[in-house]
Order: sequence, then C-alpha cells, then structure tokens
Amino acid sequence: MKNHQLRALVAIADAGSVRGAARALELSPSAITQALKDLEDDVNAPLIQRTSSGAKLTECGNTLLTHARLIVAQVERAHGAMKEMRAEPSGKLAVSITPWIALCFLPEIFIQFRKRMPNVQLEMFEGLMSIANPRLRDGSVELFVGRQAPDIANTEFDFRPLFSCGLAVVARQGHPLAQSRSLADLMDADWLVSLDSDMECRLSKKMFYRNGLPEPRNVHFTHSLTVAASVLQRTDAVSIFPWPLAEICVTRYKFCAFPLREELADTSVGIVSRNGNPLSAAANCLVDILLETIRDSDKAGTAEAKRVLQSTELLF
Repeated sequence: MKNHQLRALVAIADAGSVRGAARALELSPSAITQALKDLEDDVNAPLIQRTSSGAKLTECGNTLLTHARLIVAQVERAHGAMKEMRAEPSGKLAVSITPWIALCFLPEIFIQFRKRMPNVQLEMFEGLMSIANPRLRDGSVELFVGRQAPDIANTEFDFRPLFSCGLAVVARQGHPLAQSRSLADLMDADWLVSLDSDMECRLSKKMFYRNGLPEPRNVHFTHSLTVAASVLQRTDAVSIFPWPLAEICVTRYKFCAFPLREELADTSVGIVSRNGNPLSAAANCLVDILLETIRDSDKAGTAEAKRVLQSTELLF
C-alpha cells in the first residue's frame, strides 16, 4: 500500500465520489481511479461500490479507511516535522476547542498564532467529545482542548489538565421552572444534552443517577453550541453546561442557571492528544499561546474572561 493510494481512498470517502476526490487532491479522475484499482489489487478486495449518487465504501473499504486516515495524517505530520527542522513551519494544524474556551479566549489565541506561525493553516472544530475524540483517533485532529473522558483508557489519550469546574443546569431567562431547587422538579422538562465520547454514557444520565433519580424521559441530543443556544433561547428546554460556559451564556444569550441544591459533579478540562504521538511545533506553539492567554486574562483580561476564570480552578 502506498501513501498516494491511501490518500485517494480517504479523499473518496470524504468527497463521496471519484470526481470529488480528484478535485480535492487536484488530480485527474483517471489518476484517482488508477490509485484505487492498485490499492484494491494490493488488498485483494473491493473497496468502493459505485452508485448513481457517487461512491460508497464497502465493508473492507471502511475497515481500511480507519487505518488510512491515521497513516495519511502521520505522513503529513512527518513532512511537517522535516520542514520544522529547516525552520520552516508550514502545513495545517487541526484542533478541536471546547465552546467556552473558544468563545472567551480563541480570538486572541488566533491573532497570536497567526503572528508566530504565518505559514500554518488552522482548521478548527467545535470541541465536544463526540466530535473531537473520533477525530483524535483517526488523526484528523492533532489536539483537543476540552473535557476529559472518564471512560477512555489512559493508554489511548494523553491528558494535560488545565481547569476543573462545576456544572450548571441552564435555560432561557423567564423559564417557568427557573426557581426550581431540585433536579426532581425538572424530570418532565425537555433536556438538550451532548453525548459522551463513545456514545454510550450520557452526562445527564450519570447526573440523575448520582442523585437517586431516573434519567428524564425527554432527552434530546446536540453536537453544537449554536444549535443548543438557538433551541434554549426559544423553548422551555433545559441543558447542562460547564459553569464557565454558563457564565458566558448568561450575558450573551440571556440564559439563567437553576439554583439547585444538589451538588453536580466537577469536570476537568485540559489538552488531549493521542498517546505516543509527539506534538508538532505548530501544536506546541498553540498550547504555549493558550497558556499565556489564560494567564494574562486572569490578571488583565476582559470582565467576561475574569468572571469565567472565577468559576474555574486553574490546574497549571
């Protein structure tokens, strides 16, 4: 198996067609078709099935795709590392950043990163675990700044803690249950929550069980803060936010936090990367800027940044 063949497979999977893959890789469709044929001959199995709507990966194709993504990503990072040795950091850095850090600190991080790494292209994903962890696994994201997954084996990801913070139940201002003092009062509400990384154990479920309550009947899922904010602003749904995000949304989206007597579990936020994979110079640079920005904000940041940091415990 050759790298250009694996790149062709990844491009077909992402684009959904041979022509789309050719455009993405700036090659001819015939070159993509030949690379795929050679790869299928090498593994002695069909990898895609052509349909009227494009190309669909076979079972063998999907199995190989998992490895192909990792290999392609590692080769790109190897090329980047060689350029770094010549003091020419370039290429692309893909990162996933949890919403409250993105809202509060990312603009300044972006400005400083562009000054120090002008030849590196940033690709940024919303930092929910259900989005970030699969991308860490397949190599399409190098760095995740977000919540630690308690169900992930320590051998898979490296975690460098930054913050510890509590959780809050939030809804729009004026919510009819806004003065509720117990989770039991919210059992019949519509809950809008995110899934944990392996899509098996929900934060909401653990939160209720910990307090001797069954999970609410009406639980809905989101993988986007924008979607969650839009629904919460215009309905009587409720959600679970880390306190720093709740602090931001109280002012930006006119949310309120419920004055519950139950103590909700703390959560840890930090820098997550694949174990055994050294970070690139660009990733290390972004981490340094992140830490500098947080330290500066704690002393001379905006009022919002200071308020957000007051709701966390710094762990570095």
